[in-house]
Order: sequence, then structure tokens, then C-alpha cells
Amino acid sequence: MLNVSNISKSFHYKPVLKDISFSLSPGETLALLGRNGAGKSTLLRIIAKITSPEEGQAVFNGNNLFEGVATHRKGLYYCGHAPGLYPSLTASENLHYFSMLHSCKTNPNSINSVLKDYDLIDAIDEPVKVYSQGMMQRLKLSFLELIDWSLLLIDEPFNGLDISGQKFVMNKMESWQNGRRSIIFVDHDINRVLKISSRIMILDKHSIVLDDPISTSDLENKITSLMN
Repeated sequence: MLNVSNISKSFHYKPVLKDISFSLSPGETLALLGRNGAGKSTLLRIIAKITSPEEGQAVFNGNNLFEGVATHRKGLYYCGHAPGLYPSLTASENLHYFSMLHSCKTNPNSINSVLKDYDLIDAIDEPVKVYSQGMMQRLKLSFLELIDWSLLLIDEPFNGLDISGQKFVMNKMESWQNGRRSIIFVDHDINRVLKISSRIMILDKHSIVLDDPISTSDLENKITSLMN
């Protein structure tokens, strides 16, 4: 599904990523770990073609993502830190608008069903600028129920969520793992990633220092050692 080869990136002559290479198969959920500044978010943004690398390439479903052809990114969805919402629009208006952008047909019933599932139905008529951070995060993730995607790049999906919200998103991420869709997500909670991932990758000193399936023996201790 995804092949990343020899990606390198620096900011102001300071290396952030050096010679990053890995592949991702359909159905895999890859947790990306590392200290602050390790390049996790930068790597996601490069794959999403938001940031350009200095070297390397990324191939998604046989197509070069860096050629600038929009159709090459069909099925790839990036969900970053920013809400990416129109603050003056309501939740339903935002969902309808973004679904249309992704050429996915929706109707009021399907949108209301998603908002109810994400515990936002009581605020359906309010502009999202009055939403709390947790509500904004839930709304941002609810898009994934309406659009057609096969590879999700998601940066800290649990950010801003309380304990119940974190459990809700964990259940959602598990439900998205249907054997065809793949996920790369950034997180900092070792116990959580061990529960919902099929594979763990750690970045340190601009490089990949661990890339192991969840079945690897003594994996938790390896992760703890590298993260400390």
C-alpha cells in the first residue's frame, strides 16, 4: 500500500529526518513514537504532501505521492493538530461541506447519525467556534465515518480528550481496522499503543531505531528503554 524510501528533511540546516524508509501493508496500524522533536509530525506531513522532503520518495498504491497529481492521493486522509474546521459553521454544515469536497454523498440523516454517535447531537445547531477542544477533536474525527479512505495519517488522535473520549476513540480506531484500511498515528502513551496497534515504530536522532510488530517478545521493555 505505502512505500517510503530514503526520506530526509531539515529545517534551517538542522536535520529532522535522515534516510527514513519503511513500508506499510493493507490492514496495518502503525504507532509512531518518539521524543518531542523526533520528526514524527514532519514525517506524516511529508507523506500527506503538506511538507516537501529534500530527498526520498513515497509511493501509495503504486503512485508517486510527490509528483503533484491529486489523484495519486485518492484514499489518503491526513488529520493533523489543527481543527481544520470552519468556525462559523455548525457541526452538520462542516460535515456536509467536507464530505462534498471528498465527493462523498451525504444526507441529513447520515450526518445526524454520525453526530449522535460522536456525542455531538446536542450541539448540532451551534457554530463550532463555541465548542470545547474535546468536542472539536470528536468532530474532526467524525469526518472519517463519512468519507472513503484507505490510509489514515493521524497526529495525536487523543489530544484534548478526557478519559471517556480517549476510550471512545480507541474503540473507533479498533473498528476502523477491517483488514483493508491502514493507519499511521502519533501517540505518546505506550500502554495505549500496545493495545490498538499492530506495529510500533520509534524515531530517535532523526532515524528509525525500532520497527517491530506488536507480537515481538519483550516489546514493552524495548519501547520503554528507547523512550527513556
